Amino acid sequence: MATNGRTVASVDPDVALAYKFPEVSFAYDERDVALYALGVGACGADAVDDKELHLVHHRDGQRHIKALPTFASLFPNKNSNGRGIVNVPGIHFDASLLLHGQQYIEIYKPIPSCASVVNKVKVAGLHDKGKATILEIETTTSLKDSGEVLCMNRSTIFLRGAGGFSDSSRPYSYTTYPANQISRISIPNSAPSAVYEDQTQQSQA
Repeated sequence: MATNGRTVASVDPDVALAYKFPEVSFAYDERDVALYALGVGACGADAVDDKELHLVHHRDGQRHIKALPTFASLFPNKNSNGRGIVNVPGIHFDASLLLHGQQYIEIYKPIPSCASVVNKVKVAGLHDKGKATILEIETTTSLKDSGEVLCMNRSTIFLRGAGGFSDSSRPYSYTTYPANQISRISIPNSAPSAVYEDQTQQSQA
């Protein structure tokens, strides 16, 4: 439903949580892996940098280029409707008010430089924050042939203007994962054991 070209926000948690996402199959190759590495700055300062060349080039008999672990963060994009937005029945919102809140990744084995994979998707969290809704979409990616799990992405999406669908005295909150999944890190009050300095390249935003 839209008013003056804008979607009227509404959330039905029962419909959203009952939805079974279709599996999404896709393939990628070394060109995709190399373009990602170049995009995040590999060999940007030095085209033959010994520490980064293996990310974009077969060197000294290297059979495959190496995929950066964060290449896996692109896999959930294959679930979207072409605009980078996952359609979830029961959740209607104004896409112009959407914010990407967090990206949580678990990597279970090295990401291959080329593969055919399958995404399995589910709603991992749904929270009424009054003026907004927080939607968490979990994508587990496996190798298509063996079924071996490569990684899991959990994308946290902040939907402004879509909250208020539950009793404000007991706001709706749903998760499929334990609250202590991410352990708290205490920073010691001492000198660092190592220091590394780097700078953003001119070619990067």
